Amino acid sequence: MTRVLIVEDESLVALEIESALKKEGFFVCGVVDNGDGALDKVRDCHPDVVLMDIYLNGSMDGVEVCKRIKSLFDIPIIYLTAYSDMRTVNEAIECKPDGYLVKPFRRGELIATIKLALQKSRLGGEELVKVCDDVYYDKQAFQVVKDKERVNLTKKEAELLELCLSKKGKVVQFDELEYALWPDTPVADATRRTLIHRLRSKLFGKCLKTVPGIGCKIDG
Repeated sequence: MTRVLIVEDESLVALEIESALKKEGFFVCGVVDNGDGALDKVRDCHPDVVLMDIYLNGSMDGVEVCKRIKSLFDIPIIYLTAYSDMRTVNEAIECKPDGYLVKPFRRGELIATIKLALQKSRLGGEELVKVCDDVYYDKQAFQVVKDKERVNLTKKEAELLELCLSKKGKVVQFDELEYALWPDTPVADATRRTLIHRLRSKLFGKCLKTVPGIGCKIDG
């Protein structure tokens, strides 16, 4: 179970975040409102991710705490703040956080940001494109990624995936698909169907849908 440390000086906000995380199956290993408490909790409970408010009680702000944690531990840190002015943002990014959420944020945004931060941490911090749910695309390596599993794509499979991602949420019509992937050669319906089937399989049976007689799409 993913362990989350909440560092937040507003008790009501902290309780709301804790409740949301528990409903999503996360384990909240601590809730603290100051920098010293955050450092102690990191040492005690070894969280998988830290949610860090920028303005905290005590002598240290969230940016300073972030720098200290990053210097000692390899733990993703996501900033939570009510401030989005450029000075605050510039100070915050000096610590190279793994996410930045401006309050008020929705539960879905919080969960998605946590999952993406964890995914990047497990895979060495590379930039991944979300396909759907917990499936990502590593564009540089031409690989589909899910948790720690990686699946290589052929050139045509990668081209089809990138085409569908470029129109995410919309149907890519079969004639458009064929022209994009085989611009100079007529292609049989069976060839196109086989390519879609292979890509769907490599997406772990998720994400790619076929609209009979029309085309295919990846929902946004």
